[in-house]
Amino acid sequence: MLLLCGDHNWAVAQYQAMFTQFSGSQLLLSKHSDLHSARWPEHLHEILGQEFTVALYDGYAGIIPNKLAAVSGTVKAGGVLVLLLPELTQLNAWSDPAQKTWSSYGTDTSNSLFLQRWQQLIPALPISVLSQTNGATLNIPAAQTPSAQNTLQQSQVVSALHQHLQQKNTMPYLISADRGRGKSSALGLLVANMPEHQFVICAVQYRAVKSCFKHLAIALKIEYFGHEKQLANLHYMPPDQLLQNMPLHDTIILIDEAATLPVPTLMKIEQQAEGCIFASTLAGYEGNGRGYTLKFAQYLASKHPKYQQLSLTQPIRYNSGDPLEHSINRLLALDSQYIEPLHFFHNAVQFIELSPHQLSHNEQLLAQTFALLVIAHYQTSVNDFRQLLDSPSQRLFAIAHDEHIVGVCLVNLEGGLDDTIQQQISCGHRRPQGHLLAQQLFHVQGQTPFLSAKCARIVRIAIAPHLQNKKLGSQLLQFVEQTLEHTVDYFGSSFGCDQPLLRFWQNRGYTLVKLGYKKDKASGLYSAMVIKSQTQLRHEQIRLQAHFQNMLSYQLMNHYCELPSPLVLSIITQWPNKPLPTELKAQLHFIANKNSNLEQYTALIWQVIILRPSLLSDIPRISQQLAISLLLQNNTKEWVQHTLSLRSKKQFNIALQALVKELYARISVKN
Repeated sequence: MLLLCGDHNWAVAQYQAMFTQFSGSQLLLSKHSDLHSARWPEHLHEILGQEFTVALYDGYAGIIPNKLAAVSGTVKAGGVLVLLLPELTQLNAWSDPAQKTWSSYGTDTSNSLFLQRWQQLIPALPISVLSQTNGATLNIPAAQTPSAQNTLQQSQVVSALHQHLQQKNTMPYLISADRGRGKSSALGLLVANMPEHQFVICAVQYRAVKSCFKHLAIALKIEYFGHEKQLANLHYMPPDQLLQNMPLHDTIILIDEAATLPVPTLMKIEQQAEGCIFASTLAGYEGNGRGYTLKFAQYLASKHPKYQQLSLTQPIRYNSGDPLEHSINRLLALDSQYIEPLHFFHNAVQFIELSPHQLSHNEQLLAQTFALLVIAHYQTSVNDFRQLLDSPSQRLFAIAHDEHIVGVCLVNLEGGLDDTIQQQISCGHRRPQGHLLAQQLFHVQGQTPFLSAKCARIVRIAIAPHLQNKKLGSQLLQFVEQTLEHTVDYFGSSFGCDQPLLRFWQNRGYTLVKLGYKKDKASGLYSAMVIKSQTQLRHEQIRLQAHFQNMLSYQLMNHYCELPSPLVLSIITQWPNKPLPTELKAQLHFIANKNSNLEQYTALIWQVIILRPSLLSDIPRISQQLAISLLLQNNTKEWVQHTLSLRSKKQFNIALQALVKELYARISVKN
């Protein structure tokens, strides 16, 4: 890694003088007008899966950790990553163009603890610096050619996969690796070793699988020009095309960079593939990487308890202890590992608040905290690491146990917007950065109190895996609420909605007031929005809840007709009961004693449930599922029969009759 530190134009000129001869194998990320072949891609998949001798990252365009980490992963052995920066002594006062990315509207963006930390770390890392003011400080290790020993682990993985597929075993395989470990080339070698089989390789971008094609061509001693979508027994398909053509008989599916695909897509592929290998780089900057490791691995474990996982840890593109990899891991905390305490005593925990200043000056504390956030959520990225240090609107609370952090709660302070910006939001002219909850709640019904009121949005609660289900999350949330109760007007959160997580928030007194209309690409879940207001916003919260109840009562019959029954039950049983008209009770009494043609009364039964959702709480599970799937979600009789394993019309009628009798019995008891 080489830093060119000084005036922007000077640094660009130095780069051009030093690296002109590498024009055929360089990647330039910059917005400077003198760098004619430079670009500033919006998406990481435009960077990943390529190899360069020299890569330039222009820090004057903004230090975006996700992008810098991805660029570093493209540099070949013996290559150089060049980073343009101001003088290191000026980093703490430098106005980084990306700084506003981590700041909510209305907060101060002048100070970057992230870059101050770099000031402290860089001199101690194997990084060379050429400074306009201070000259050169070189730290260039002797060149080392990767040895044949580097490929031993890769050969073992290829052999294991070969044996697995020869046995016609349909159980999926997962391969994980850090960047530069030869994952994609291993897939190419596997294909070359099995010429009698047909393979399809799938990735979002073709460029991500070039290494696979390249090593297949080398192994078979055939030409590859860098653009062929079919080579020997290997064919490339993007995910949408693959799903359209599945099932592909007598074809083995290879998914490369699987962590960049939505988990529901991976599940669909696995369900239809005759044989499937999922391979991915699991550095945090791969996008949905944690969704892959958390959600998809959980799915596979439930369906295939003996599914196989292989990992590649030995670098191939460069040697172990590579100075660039080491420097990037330290600068961006990619090497953060959570270490469990040897002992845990519940009465020894402390609930504390951690400041960004404390984190930036204590590497052990910072690593523990960020590692907890990473393992707790599938969408944590390296950008979140910078936000942890540089966002003025965030507050961080933690559970400390001796020298360990065993739980954290990340909070963002939002709202409190003045009249001028409120007017601009109301007219649709502005969507100020941050203030997610305030703006989302306003757009439900146009309630301006949510824009002017101050909110504490719970961004994430992360508890050490071995200490979960011990009420620590609830206790930490209670500590946050007590600490901030005089600072904010209401608390809230937004999260991928499944039944256990919704129950957690409901048990803490939070009310569900909005359900997203589109599923999250990584988790396949709709986002939920919950709030818990202080007394001055109770009226607005009740209005929101009533609006949500009216909307969802209709939307369950169409848009949310596939929402899982346990989740629907958790939602609607929190709704307030309304009086049942005497006439409706009489009609229910009539049909409860009727033994036939109950299907014609489904609208009546639906009305009873909507008015008294709590009636579903204590009835048998089969009746709950029938009421939700058939009546509330308006699914077809045939679909409901299949889903609930009601194999005949007679069984269906008996189940429907039992539901009606159970509902009427509960009404009679309450009366």
